[in-house]
Amino acid sequence: MKKLLLLLPLSFFLFTCSENETPGYVCFPWKVDTVKTDFAKYVDPMIGTAGHGHTFPGACAPFGMVQLSPDTRVDGSWDGCSGYHYDDSVIYGFSHTHLSGTGCSDYGDILFMPGSGKINYTNGADGKPGYRTKFFHINERAEAGYYFISLPQYKINVELTASPRVGVQRYQFYKNDSSWVLLDLQHRDEVIGSHLEIVNDSIIRGYRFSRNWANDQRVYFYAKFSVPFKKSSLWSNGKIFEADSSSAKDLKAVFQFDCNTKDVHHGEVIVKVALSPVSCENAKLNMETEVPDFDFDAVRKKVQQQWNSELGKIEVKDSSNTKKRIFYTALYHCFISPNLYSDVNGDYWGMDKKVHRDSLHPQYTVFSLWDTYRALHPLFTIIQPERDQDFIRTFLKQFQDGGKLPVWELSANETNCMIGYHSVPVIVDAWMKGLTDFDTALAYEAMKVSAMSDDNGLKAYKKYGFIPAEGESESVSKTLEYAYDDWCIALAAKRMKNDADYKYFSHRSMSWRNLFDPQTGFMRARLNNSFSSPFDPNEVNFHYTEANAWQYSLAVQQDIPGLIAAHGGDKKFIEFLDKLFSTSSATSGRDQADISGMIGQYAQGNEPSHHMAYLYDYTSEPWKTQKIVSKICNEQYTDKPDGLCGNEDCGQMSAWYVMSMMGMYDVSPGTSDYSITEPGFDHVVLHLESGKDFEINDLTKDTDQLKLPEGFKAGYLFADLNGKKIHKNEIAFNEIAKGGKFALIRIGTNWQEVNVCSDQAAIPLPPRIEMTDFYETNNLFFGPNIKRTFTDVMHLFYYEVPGVKIFQSINGNAFAETTWKFDIKETSAIKAFTVNEIGQHSDTVDFKYTKIPGGRSIKLNTQYENQYTGGGDDALIDGIMGSDNFRTGEWQGYEGKDLDAVIDLGSVKDVSRISLGCLQDQGAWIFMPSEIKFYASSDGKNFTIIDSVANNIDPKRDGTIRNQFLSVKKTKARYIKVVAKNIGTCPQWHPGKGSPAWIFADEIEIE
Repeated sequence: MKKLLLLLPLSFFLFTCSENETPGYVCFPWKVDTVKTDFAKYVDPMIGTAGHGHTFPGACAPFGMVQLSPDTRVDGSWDGCSGYHYDDSVIYGFSHTHLSGTGCSDYGDILFMPGSGKINYTNGADGKPGYRTKFFHINERAEAGYYFISLPQYKINVELTASPRVGVQRYQFYKNDSSWVLLDLQHRDEVIGSHLEIVNDSIIRGYRFSRNWANDQRVYFYAKFSVPFKKSSLWSNGKIFEADSSSAKDLKAVFQFDCNTKDVHHGEVIVKVALSPVSCENAKLNMETEVPDFDFDAVRKKVQQQWNSELGKIEVKDSSNTKKRIFYTALYHCFISPNLYSDVNGDYWGMDKKVHRDSLHPQYTVFSLWDTYRALHPLFTIIQPERDQDFIRTFLKQFQDGGKLPVWELSANETNCMIGYHSVPVIVDAWMKGLTDFDTALAYEAMKVSAMSDDNGLKAYKKYGFIPAEGESESVSKTLEYAYDDWCIALAAKRMKNDADYKYFSHRSMSWRNLFDPQTGFMRARLNNSFSSPFDPNEVNFHYTEANAWQYSLAVQQDIPGLIAAHGGDKKFIEFLDKLFSTSSATSGRDQADISGMIGQYAQGNEPSHHMAYLYDYTSEPWKTQKIVSKICNEQYTDKPDGLCGNEDCGQMSAWYVMSMMGMYDVSPGTSDYSITEPGFDHVVLHLESGKDFEINDLTKDTDQLKLPEGFKAGYLFADLNGKKIHKNEIAFNEIAKGGKFALIRIGTNWQEVNVCSDQAAIPLPPRIEMTDFYETNNLFFGPNIKRTFTDVMHLFYYEVPGVKIFQSINGNAFAETTWKFDIKETSAIKAFTVNEIGQHSDTVDFKYTKIPGGRSIKLNTQYENQYTGGGDDALIDGIMGSDNFRTGEWQGYEGKDLDAVIDLGSVKDVSRISLGCLQDQGAWIFMPSEIKFYASSDGKNFTIIDSVANNIDPKRDGTIRNQFLSVKKTKARYIKVVAKNIGTCPQWHPGKGSPAWIFADEIEIE
C-alpha cells in the first residue's frame, strides 16, 4: 500500500476567491494562517467512533459545510447517528454530510460508492447482494481533513479530503476493465424528492430533499469527474434506464469508466462534489471558487494547514503524546460544528423557506444549544470570538426569518429537540464579555419573544413559577432550564437599563426554589402542587430530561449562593456534593443510554452534570474540584475509538475537556468569570485573535523547595496573575483577553489538601440576582405523600413558610386567610397564595382533590412500573383522566405483562357498564392490549367472565391514540375484575422487535 501511495501527485495549488464573487464578501472561512507547528498530527478522528461517542472519521474543514465520511449504517439507530460506527464491518459508501456526536440521526446526503465488477443498485442492507462491501480497520487511516480506506473486495483505494463547501474523492482502481461509481440519492433518510441531471460525460448536478430529524432538509450538488465516464445508467423503482435527467424518491445512478486508457493515470479517478443549500448554480460557484482544479493533494494540504491554524490557537506543552492526542482531537471536535450554511456569494436558505443573501457575514447551521451553551460557546468567546459573534448573528437572522431564536436548529429547520431557550445564554455570555458586534436591541427583543411564548410548558411556568408535572413532561428540567435562561435575560435587561424587565426575569430566575425539597435536598416534580411520590433520586423518569433527580438538583448555576443556603450552608452543601460523587452509580426506572460516564451519580456522559465538579470552588473545600476534575479527565477520556464516555454532542463533550485541561470552566455562562482548577498540562498558551498571548502555567510540580509566601501554609495551592496573588477561585474573561501570565503554584505535595485562597480570604461567589425588593419564592405546597384522591376525609397540611400568611379559595369561594392544616370531605378545587410581612403576594397555585364515589377501592394483581404510576394504586379509579401526553406520568404503565385489577364496589350492586381507557404510541413501544376481559364476583374469590373485548386498533398507526374498551353487559356484583392482555413483545416490523411491549391504562369506569 505504501508503494502505491508514493505514486500520488504532490503538487500544490493556492486558491483565491473567484472574480465573480460578490464584492466585499470575504471568502470565509477558506483562509490559512502560516503555522510552523504541526498540531494536526495529534488529531485522531477515530476517537469517539466507538462506544456512544457518535462521531465520524471522515474529512472536513473547520466548521465546514461538507463532512465527507464513510457510512457503515443506513438506519437511524442510536449508535448510527453519525453514519459510522467502529464496530461495523461493511461500508455502504461515502456521503457528504454528517452530524458529530448527536443523539438523533440525520444527514448522510449525496452518497458515492466506487466499485468494480458486477453492479448492484441496492445497498445490501437487507442481507441480499448489494453494493456495500467489507472493510478492515487495518486498511483505514484518518487525519484532520483526510481519510483513506482500501476496499479489498473491489480492489480500490479511496481517499477523501474537503474544502469548506466541496468534498473531493480520489479513487484508485486496479480492476480497470469494469470500474464504476454509484450515486445513491435515496441513502438513509426518507426522501421527499430528488433530481439528477447528467450535464455531459464528466459533470452531473441535482438535489436531494429529505425528511428525518429535520423535517425539510435541502441539499443541492454539483459534481465533476476528472475523467469522462463511458456510460451512465439510472435506476428507480427497481428498473434500470438511460436518460439525461430524472426525478424520483429512490433515484440512483451508475457511471462506468474505462481505466485502461492513457487518460486515466494509474487507474485514478477524482470526483469533486460541491454542496449548496440554495441551488446547483451556487454549488458550481462554490466549486469554482474553492476547488477549481483536480489537485487532490493541494486540497488536502490546504485543509490540513487550515486545521493547524485553528488548532494552533491553543498550544500545549507536555511530555505525554497521549494527552496531546486526546486534547487536540477534542479541540478538533470543537471545531467541526456549527457548520457553514451560506455559499461563497452569501446566499443561504432561511427559516422562512426563502433564499436570502448576506454578503458580509457567513451563516451557520447545526446548533445543539442545550449542550453547547455550557462549555463550547464559552470556549469560543476566548479563542473564536469573531466566529462566535457570527453564530449569534445567525441566531438573529433565524429569528427574523422564522420568528424565534433557535432551540436545536438543523439545516434551516427547528427540530424543537431538547428544552430551554439556550441561544439566550450564548448571546448574553458574549454580550457580558464585550463581544457585541451584533444588533443587541434585536437580540434583546428576540430573547424576550422566546421567554414569553406559551410553548413547551412556558404558559404554566409563567403562571405558577414552575411547571406542574401533570401538565408537561420533563417538568423539573424545563423549570430549571427556563429559570437559568431567565437569569441571563435579567442580566441583559440590566445592561439595557430596563428595570421592569430586570425585576420580572430576576423573579422568574428564582423559580428553582419552587421545586426544591428542603427535606431531601433534591429538585422534585410537583404533581397537583405536592411533591410527586414515591420518590427515588436514582430513578430515571419523565420528570427529568435524560436524567434523574441527582443529575438535575444542582442545575442552579444562576444562584449558587442561594442553593448553598437552601441546603443548610457550606458544610451541608459539601456533604451533598460528596454523596453525589460517592453514592452507587446504579439507576432505576427508565433505561437512558445518555446517562454514562458515571462517578457516583455524576454522569460525565451527559450535559446536565458538566458544571457540578466545579461547585466545590464555591465552598470552603475547592481542592475537591481539582481532585474530581483530574479524575474525570484521566478516566473518562482516552485516545481509543471508545475514548468518549458519552455523545460528543457537537463539541460540548470535548469542550469540557479542553477547558478543564486548561484549568478553567465557565460554570455560569452569562457572567464574565471562569472557575479555576489545576491545569492538566505544565504549560498552555492561548494565541488570541487580538494577537496577544495568555499563558497558563502549572507550577505545582517540583515546588517543594519554594519559599512559602507570607500567610500561606504548606500543602496549599494559590493562583498568580502577572505577579499578583488572586484571592478568588475565578479568573475574569477580560483578564484573559488582555493577555499575560497565569500560574497555579502548590507549596508542598499533598494535593488533596490544596486550597485556593489559602490565606483564608473570603471566597467570592459568582454574580447573582439580588432579591431584595420583590417576592422571591412561591414555594407553597402541601406536604409529601398526599394523594389526589380520598374516600372519606382528606387531611391536608401546607409546608410552612416562616413569616408569611396563607390565603386560599375552595371551589370558587372568596379568598380568606387559613391555617396551615385543615381537612376536606368533598371533591375540592383549591387556590392559594401567600403574603409576606411587607404585603407582597406570591403567585397563586392550584390544587384539586377528588373523592372516590361510594367507598370504592382497587387491588392490583400486577404491579405498574415505578416511572409510570399514574399517581399511585388508586390511579385507575380516581376519576382523573390522563392527557394525550403519557410522559406526564398520569397513565399507569405495564411493561411486558398484563394489567390485572380488582375493584371493590363496597357492596353488591347492579352493573350495566364497564370500561377501561388505554393509550397507544407505537413509536414509544406502547400498544393497545390484544383483548380486555371483564369478570364479576360476589366474594372476591370466585370470578365469572362477563365479557371479552378484542382490540381493533391498528398497531402500526403513528401518533397518540386513545381507546375505550367497553362492555355493556349487565350483571350484579361487588367485585369487578379487569384483565388487559399485553401483546408481549414488540412486533417483528417494529424497531424494538423482541423487546417488551407496554400497556398504558387510565381509567376503569363502572356504572
